[in-house]
Amino acid sequence: MEEKMMVQRFTRSQRVQHFLLLISFIILIITGLALKFHDSWLGKLVINLEGGVIARGIFHRFAAVLLIFVAIYHFFYIIFTRYAHEEFLLMLPKFKDFKDAFQNVAFTLGLSSEHPKIDKYAPQDKFQYWAVVAGSFLMIITGLVLWYQTQAMLVLPKWAIDITRVMHSYQGVIIAVVILLWHLYIVHLNPKRFPMSRIWIDGKVSLEELKVEHPLEYERKYQGVADEKN
Repeated sequence: MEEKMMVQRFTRSQRVQHFLLLISFIILIITGLALKFHDSWLGKLVINLEGGVIARGIFHRFAAVLLIFVAIYHFFYIIFTRYAHEEFLLMLPKFKDFKDAFQNVAFTLGLSSEHPKIDKYAPQDKFQYWAVVAGSFLMIITGLVLWYQTQAMLVLPKWAIDITRVMHSYQGVIIAVVILLWHLYIVHLNPKRFPMSRIWIDGKVSLEELKVEHPLEYERKYQGVADEKN
């Protein structure tokens, strides 16, 4: 059997950032939902497995610090490296993304025979990235206000603290449902990739997969390579 030609799509730094973000999100969601639903049997079970209420808080704050570290590192990674800056520019929403999203829906529903030609990042990739950026920013700000609640009450009215608590709580639920489950399905549970894509481990995909799913990136980077190989 001919071995598939693999191409590198994500660097080690990107994969490490993604892994740390994954770890922080999972811990934050488990410990956060356990607190939100602490009256339920499942909430009580999870809190007991975490070592009790105090240990749950320690785990939650550890994951919060990890999330803050990843966010700050990612910011400077974009500012001070040319590669990350170029990747960031590719992530900016463009008018073509809206056209591609509508065409993708039409293709999925059988209303169009043509799949949109995607570059490195599809509209759903950009949506997830910016949702994570916005969600992380809100979670960090509201989380810090709740973490330093006594100090925050010196400058904020009580109703602001109450709104902050509600925002932090429901934002966590939204991230758990929309980002993790949707992202999990696209990357791992999608029938084309099940049980998982290895791209989050080694950053590589096959040239054939790239040609089908990201034809513009394929043409931009590897068209000549594929022609030489053939």
